[in-house]
Amino acid sequence: MQKILFAGLALLLLLPNLFNKEVNPVLPYDHKEKFDPSLSRINSIALLEEYTDSIAQSKKISKNSYKYVELLESVIEERFYHGFSHFTPNENWIAAFAGRFIKEDYACKVQPEEIMEHPNAACSQQALVMMQVLRDKKFAYRSLGFPHHYAMEVLVNKEWYFFDANMEPAITKEERMLSNWKHQNDNLKAYYDDGRFTDLDYKFGTNLTVVPGTINEVPAQKATTFHIITGIISKIAWFFPLLFIFYRNSFSVEVPFVSLLIRKRRAYLSLSA
Repeated sequence: MQKILFAGLALLLLLPNLFNKEVNPVLPYDHKEKFDPSLSRINSIALLEEYTDSIAQSKKISKNSYKYVELLESVIEERFYHGFSHFTPNENWIAAFAGRFIKEDYACKVQPEEIMEHPNAACSQQALVMMQVLRDKKFAYRSLGFPHHYAMEVLVNKEWYFFDANMEPAITKEERMLSNWKHQNDNLKAYYDDGRFTDLDYKFGTNLTVVPGTINEVPAQKATTFHIITGIISKIAWFFPLLFIFYRNSFSVEVPFVSLLIRKRRAYLSLSA
């Protein structure tokens, strides 16, 4: 009976690895963003950089200029529509079900290469993708965490500029400059479509000053560690019940032999006495 229970447990731990279906809610495309479905073919950071570089070359845009960062943001705006991308059970069932039943954050991907597998990405995920390209291109950047939103700043020619590929503000180069909005959240709201975004006070807060993150920081390190560990466990957890069954079988075979040795040893000692 015990063997059947452990065999069943092994099967239960194995089956989610065969289940390639989203278990967390995914927002549909709202047809208001700049999303271009054809760009889903760009499914890696290398391809994203190659595509952006090709446009920059055709438009004679320097790869270390403000115009390049602006171009990169526009490409990411068209590559993704808003909505968290998650792990599916066959990728990491522990993270997927933790996101479904505990907190969605657990299931949200944070590695840029994994995010690139999806047509959708939330504000933080689009920023993570953009940060990866900026790291590769040797730009300095830092994150901007608002009460319910996530954006970033990029340093070009000793000036910090605001970028938000997710919410796509209508904002000029001069308006992006830190010297213009001075990290005052309320100053940014004028650049967003309040007909599309009716919750700007919720996202940015009221009368708040944003505190920038560390320059060139790689965010979400704890989430990355969680996903690596749970990803490994998800793939091998089914093996441990089978190992226990094997151990029990081996132990049951060895016990009679060990008992026989003990009896012979006791008999020898009694005769010697």
